[in-house]
Amino acid sequence: MNWNWNSIRTKLITFMIMATIIPTTISMIISYVMTTNSLKERAVVENMNLLYQGRLNLESYLEEMNRSSLTVYSDPDFFRSLYYSHENINASGRQSATLQSIQKAISGSRQVYLYVDGKREATLFAQDIARKTSEVSLYTEIPDLRNDTVVLQPPHPLHTYGFQLAYPYEADQQVFTMYRVIERVPSTERLGILAIDLDMDFLSRISGQLFQPDHEQLYIANEDGYIMYSGNDEMLGQQIQTEWYDSIKQSGKQEGHFEYNNKIYLYNNIKTSVSDWTMIKEIPSSYILSSADKAAFVNILLIGVSLILIIAATIWISVYITAPIRELVGLMSQVKSGRMTVDISSNRKDEIGALHRRFGSMMDTINNLILQEYKLKLANRTNQLRALQAQVNPHFMNNALQTIGTLALEHGMKRIYSLISALARMMRYSMYNTDKPVTLATELDHIKDYAELQKERFENQFDFRYDVDESTMQVLIPKMLIQPLIENFFKHGMNPLEQDNFIALTSRRLSASIVQITVEDNGNGMQEEPFQALQEHLLRMEELDLEQLQVLSELETEDSSGIGLINIMTRLRLYYRGKSKFSIENNQPHGFRVVLTINVEGETDEGIDRG
Repeated sequence: MNWNWNSIRTKLITFMIMATIIPTTISMIISYVMTTNSLKERAVVENMNLLYQGRLNLESYLEEMNRSSLTVYSDPDFFRSLYYSHENINASGRQSATLQSIQKAISGSRQVYLYVDGKREATLFAQDIARKTSEVSLYTEIPDLRNDTVVLQPPHPLHTYGFQLAYPYEADQQVFTMYRVIERVPSTERLGILAIDLDMDFLSRISGQLFQPDHEQLYIANEDGYIMYSGNDEMLGQQIQTEWYDSIKQSGKQEGHFEYNNKIYLYNNIKTSVSDWTMIKEIPSSYILSSADKAAFVNILLIGVSLILIIAATIWISVYITAPIRELVGLMSQVKSGRMTVDISSNRKDEIGALHRRFGSMMDTINNLILQEYKLKLANRTNQLRALQAQVNPHFMNNALQTIGTLALEHGMKRIYSLISALARMMRYSMYNTDKPVTLATELDHIKDYAELQKERFENQFDFRYDVDESTMQVLIPKMLIQPLIENFFKHGMNPLEQDNFIALTSRRLSASIVQITVEDNGNGMQEEPFQALQEHLLRMEELDLEQLQVLSELETEDSSGIGLINIMTRLRLYYRGKSKFSIENNQPHGFRVVLTINVEGETDEGIDRG
């Protein structure tokens, strides 16, 4: 359909489309905005409730862990044992029993470590066994606890505090540790340090119920911003240094939410006697709005279907109104192009029918005035065609050459006979079955005849070489495909002043279905500027479809080597339906090469002209 913005049809279709698209699009945008806002609000409420439940569970666990660690103060026997060395069996046993009690009371506890400052003794309860050592310093990886009585250390690799265990821990196992300073109450004198290593599984169990790992992210950060838990294990123990976390800290609120960088962040504070953590949930807006996006896609699809139906209905109505006018315009165009006898009759009874009849009457008058002159021109053209047909018959020329060749042979002129025979074979090859493919062997025979004639012309100033793989001899190719490449050498490449000119033809199989044919010479080659222009033209032609190539091949002429090469590329693509490659290059130091790569899969011998 030709879109003319001044036509009634175009205006009608445009009006109907705009009347449908504009209100529908506005409605869809408003609906989408309201839906997205509603989804975000609902997601915030649901996830804030979820974080609240998670906060309660974590606070309960941390308080229980704190109460269990305070056993060191509520057990007088344990407290008195800190003043005795491991040599005192009662004191040593009391310490081991208390550590075991703490380890069993706290869910997820991996091991409990006790260090007594005054005795420089350490006890580790792990793997259901209490191990003891004397005259040792406090384990070096324990953080400085001078200003704090209770510290929760961020996740770190599980270690053994310098003890040797029967079953070593895995190297990548992560724990977080609660350190409690044991003081001589009511003073602040430090008697020792209690360390409880806690498995990360308990945090995973609680936190895993609060987010969808495939789409969302959950962080639990301590008061210093170090990550106590994350869905990404690589972030454990690292400090959060992002703008969205700074916004949470600066808000000063216990809980809240905000949107940042197309993500929604919700947070809730976990405040206990031993912790001041923040639980943060990160939800991509795209995940929340996925259902709204699907609804928008459905709406767009419905608009598209409606648009197609509206266009179809509008075209049908407009065709009924405007088709007769277009028909009359078409008839006028035919008259303008020279068809003076077109049928302009119409059965319509309306104004358009009257217009048809008036135009027909006018054409009858014009035809009567120019009839004689028109017939005279037609007769002259017929005579010209007959004159063209009266040219010398190619068969007569072929027979005449054979007669002359026979006469030369009778007089002992074998070279002349050989040249005339070659010329006759070339004429016969070019006359018959020009639209049928030939074998590479047949094309090679034709090229040999052509080369023999050129050797006589140039007095053997060049050498024709060929190396054709026997397996390629029966491959079908378009007739006269390679000969123009040989001829190109004599037109543009050969240097008559040189004595070592050569042109070579080779063929080989790259695979069972791929054949490569190469034509190269050591002539003048092609200058860089026209070579680049030809390369660009060939690249543009590769982007054309076969129908466009067919039209282009009818317009091109062989006035230069570039056009000849373009025609060969066009024939290759048309014959092999695009399953071929054509490349050119300048040889170094001089010369020219053309490479044809063709796919001969499924070829047959039907219709081969054997010459």
